[in-house]
Amino acid sequence: MQNKESFIGNPTSAREGFTKIYADGDPPWETGKPQPPFIEAADKVTGPVLDSGCGTGNTSLFFAARGLKVTGIDFVEEAIRLARVKAAERGLSAEFLIKDAMTLSEWNERFDSVIDSGLFHIYHGDERQRYVQGLAQVLKPGGRLFLFSFSDKLPEMDGVSRQELYDIFANDWEIESLELVQGELNPAFAEEFSGWLLNGDPKMWFAIIRRKE
Repeated sequence: MQNKESFIGNPTSAREGFTKIYADGDPPWETGKPQPPFIEAADKVTGPVLDSGCGTGNTSLFFAARGLKVTGIDFVEEAIRLARVKAAERGLSAEFLIKDAMTLSEWNERFDSVIDSGLFHIYHGDERQRYVQGLAQVLKPGGRLFLFSFSDKLPEMDGVSRQELYDIFANDWEIESLELVQGELNPAFAEEFSGWLLNGDPKMWFAIIRRKE
């Protein structure tokens, strides 16, 4: 079983760890397309959209191709560079910004939908609370967060439990749906990691969470 350190090693910061992954080549999560739950829920996503932790822009560009106004943010400069290249190559309009999701509370932009494909679970403790407060800042009342996260079926990856999700998204939030789903990996990593993401029981959470009005 692979663990979190198999992905990011033991860096002094998450930014350093993920920057190294992009510098070394295709990240394990780089599939060239959105994770399947985002495609299945696409009709529920309305713009403008924030893709928080957008990576190389696969999910952002999927929704941009559907005609939505999309802004993608990531704290890894190389990921944003690649996202901008993809947008130009595909002739799609999407804004990609080098921005740390931990600073959302300081931002004045507002969105109808926020997408989080694999960012939430990298935070812990006070960081997680700060991130959720930032999400509340940028998501309009009545807007929805579409969250794809490691579950506690993946303890080696610091997965999140159902109760943890309900606890942190209490008060100003309503979890409309929460289900365990399958995730996909870069084919180059699929054989090595197939035991915990591609095969067997679903191990990822996909939640649709509404910010209360």
